[in-house]
Amino acid sequence: MIGNDILYGAYEVNNVMQDLIATKAMQRLQGVHQAGAAYLIHDGWTVTRLEHSIGVMLLIQRFGGSIEEQVAGLLHDISHTSFSHVIDYLVGDNTESYHDHIFLDTIRNSDVAPILKEATTDLALDNLAQYQLLEQPSPHLCADRIDYFLRDMRTYGYMREEEVALFLNDLSVVDGRFVLQSEDVALWYIQKYQEYVDAVLLNQKNIYSAWKMTAILRYTLDSDYVTMKFLEIGTDAEVMEKLSGISDAKLQKELAALHTKVEVELNEQNYDFHMRGKTRVVDPLVQTINGVVPISTINEEAKSSIKNLQKKYENGSFIRVIHV
Repeated sequence: MIGNDILYGAYEVNNVMQDLIATKAMQRLQGVHQAGAAYLIHDGWTVTRLEHSIGVMLLIQRFGGSIEEQVAGLLHDISHTSFSHVIDYLVGDNTESYHDHIFLDTIRNSDVAPILKEATTDLALDNLAQYQLLEQPSPHLCADRIDYFLRDMRTYGYMREEEVALFLNDLSVVDGRFVLQSEDVALWYIQKYQEYVDAVLLNQKNIYSAWKMTAILRYTLDSDYVTMKFLEIGTDAEVMEKLSGISDAKLQKELAALHTKVEVELNEQNYDFHMRGKTRVVDPLVQTINGVVPISTINEEAKSSIKNLQKKYENGSFIRVIHV
C-alpha cells in the first residue's frame, strides 16, 4: 500500500500494516470525523480517525518505535464511535474515554482479531500506556497528541508545511519520550497550541455542534430510533442517513439546525447553554544544559499560556445562539 500523508509525505506499508488498514473495522474510521459533528457546520473540516490513526503509526515508525508499537498506534482509535467524542457527552463521561472502555471488545469482535492472532508479534493491547511513544500522561507530548494537533492545524490552514517540517526536525526521543532540542521550537509549539484551542478545540461553532448533536442523539435513543450499538459501529454518514429518514418533525427540525450558516458567540452573561469538556494542554519537554525539563519550568510565557488554557477549560464555554 502506497500513500501520501499531509504531514509526513509519501509512505509505503506492507504485510500486517497493510492487512490491518484494509479491514472493515479500520476502513470504518474513514467515515468518522475527528472533530465529531463539527464537519456539518465547518466547510473543510474533513480530518478522519483513519487519517489520524495512520499518521500516528507513521510518526511512531519515524522515531524508531517497534512494530508492536506501530500496530498499537494504528489501532488506538479503532473503537471511536460515530461523531467521536460527542458520545462521551451523550453518556456523561467527563474524561472523554468511552471509546477506551469498549476498545478491547471492539477488536475482539472485528476482522482485525484474526490478523493479530496470525501476526508473530508480542503485541499487548490491554494497556496502551506501556507504549511510551504512543501514550504519555498529560501534558507531555506523545504521538497521539502530536499528530491530531499538527493534522488539524495543517488541514484547516493554521499551519504551514515549513512549520511542520521545522518541528519534526527538532523533535527527538530521549529515554522513550518525545523531547524538543530547541526552547524556541518548544515555545512555538505552546503558542500554536493556544491558537489550536481557540480555533478548533474550543471554537464556538464546534462547541455548538457537539451540544446540538448530543441533544439529537439523546432524543433518538430515548425514542428508540437508534441503539447505542448502532452509534458504536456506524459511520457519521450512516447515522445521519438513518436520522434523516425518520418521520419525526421535532427530530428533523433539530437536524436542520446543523449547517454552515449557524451564528453563535461566547457570552457569559446571556447564554443558551454551557459546556465543559476534558482539559487539553501540552507542556513539551525540552533539552537543556541541565537535562530534559518541561518548557513551562524555564519559560514564563509558556507557563502563563498553560495556566490560561487550564482556566479556559475549567470555566467551560458559555454559548449564545444568535442565528440558526
